[in-house]
Amino acid sequence: MSVLTAFDAAHTTQQTSASGFAILHGTLAPEGCVVRLGGFEADIFDGPARVFSTAADALEAIAKGRIRDCDILIVRNDARDADILADTGVASVTAALNASGLARVTVITDGRTGSNASGAVIGNIAPSAAAGGPIAYVNDDDIIHVDIAGRRIDILADIDIRRGAQRKKGTFNAAARYAAMIAAAE
Repeated sequence: MSVLTAFDAAHTTQQTSASGFAILHGTLAPEGCVVRLGGFEADIFDGPARVFSTAADALEAIAKGRIRDCDILIVRNDARDADILADTGVASVTAALNASGLARVTVITDGRTGSNASGAVIGNIAPSAAAGGPIAYVNDDDIIHVDIAGRRIDILADIDIRRGAQRKKGTFNAAARYAAMIAAAE
């Protein structure tokens, strides 16, 4: 005889929990990331990546109409500003998405997310782009797979090949030096 607990019941539905947080792991976040459960309409989804180096670049793309429902916005290198204004970048992006009527867009960042960010937000991707994590090698139109119930976040691309190609070019030195000065969010 088995007993269905509240935890089990929450994971058998299509809808995610109304509140709370979870830690996801996978090829995009080998050391983990934090997801606020209340902002998601479905437990499992895929979407094409739209990659930005700053929240300001993401805001410009939203304003120019280059973002569509079901896109996944990647705002990387955001970790460097995390201690200064942790909430401003992602909060302004989610506010712009809401104002534009783009309710089915997910924002993923290697920076922190604060309480002012709303909607589907995944933050603290670790290791960060500056530390050479997989998020540094995501390209536009890569497919990101999120399975909240299974606690997974994956990129459907071969990041190891991209990482090797980047190291052969020798263009990752400044980021490697910076990564030595910071630590992954815990």
